[in-house]
Amino acid sequence: MKKCLVVAGSALVASLGVAVTAPPAVAQKANASIACGDAAGLIAAVGRANAHGGVITLAKRCTYRFAHDFNGSGTALPAITGKVTIMGQDSALVRSSHHAASRFRLLAVAAGGSLTLRGTTVEGGLIMGNGGGIRNRGTLRLEHSTVAGNYATGRGGGISNEGGHATLVNSRVLTNVASNPPRFIGDGGGINNNASGTLRLTNSTVAGNTADEDGGGILNEGRLIVEGSRIANNEAREDDGGGINTYGHATIRDSSITENWAAMEGGGLANSEDGTVDVQRTSFVSNQAGHDAGALNNEGTATLRDSQVLKNRAGRNGGGLNNEQEPRTDTARLTLDRTTVSGNRASGQGGGIHNWPGAVVTLKGGGVSLNKPSNCTGRVPGCA
Repeated sequence: MKKCLVVAGSALVASLGVAVTAPPAVAQKANASIACGDAAGLIAAVGRANAHGGVITLAKRCTYRFAHDFNGSGTALPAITGKVTIMGQDSALVRSSHHAASRFRLLAVAAGGSLTLRGTTVEGGLIMGNGGGIRNRGTLRLEHSTVAGNYATGRGGGISNEGGHATLVNSRVLTNVASNPPRFIGDGGGINNNASGTLRLTNSTVAGNTADEDGGGILNEGRLIVEGSRIANNEAREDDGGGINTYGHATIRDSSITENWAAMEGGGLANSEDGTVDVQRTSFVSNQAGHDAGALNNEGTATLRDSQVLKNRAGRNGGGLNNEQEPRTDTARLTLDRTTVSGNRASGQGGGIHNWPGAVVTLKGGGVSLNKPSNCTGRVPGCA
């Protein structure tokens, strides 16, 4: 009887056209550990991880040197197109100095790709274009990593974020250069963030970087968030924004902007006529500008809350702050809320604050004092 039931059941399944199949196999991630110095193995591992995702672990305190780019791509490793993590252990990816004629960056993230880089240094990249160390068009996250000593002839000596999302956590961007002599058109010595990009720095340092023109440390045209970070000793050799030059929206919290230098305006930070800057609990100390605004040059809208502007210098006007009204643009507005402006010096006017005709400065608490040759010039209500 049981045999008959089985046969009948089989016939019923067959008559209904129901197929019985095994469950699909789950694709395995392409995790890999790379032997010290095995650059070819690392290239192959990135290719597999692009297809399947995966974590690539580098050898401890090991340097991986690249003599040439990958298949003429201008990048040492294949572009990241999948979800890839490179896990370093004080490891380094380096363009070989023995092949000086070879020009390429170290890493690139394609649109739709995602790269997390941990415990790794990216060093020595050289590119004719943007992003000497890393170019990102997807999602990039750096944790406890360093981008140092890279060079681009366009924008972003260290990192160029082009329409992507870039996040740096406990990381450093050091001694990178954006320069193209003799034309001098390099911008964003440390990092370039374009108009459609989002850049976030948390507990990170951008220091010792150089740009021929704008943004010695950072050039921002999109969305910039800086939290608990240090922007120091960066240089804009021919133009504005020694530490940061922003044309977009910038939020800076609990940070320090220190000892940066600009040939023209905004030794610490320059905000364009289209820019908006919101600064909270941040110090501007000992920054210098060849022309105006040792600390902050504002042509758009800038607000400083619970912050300090101390010991900055300008070769012309606005030793601390310069609120500059550009012709045919909206009113430049600078608001200081519980912010101290002290000990700044200008060779021309307005040791603390220089406000242009038509521009608006609003003081809410805090104080403007001990600046030379005067605390304020122009219309600054409430400034002694």
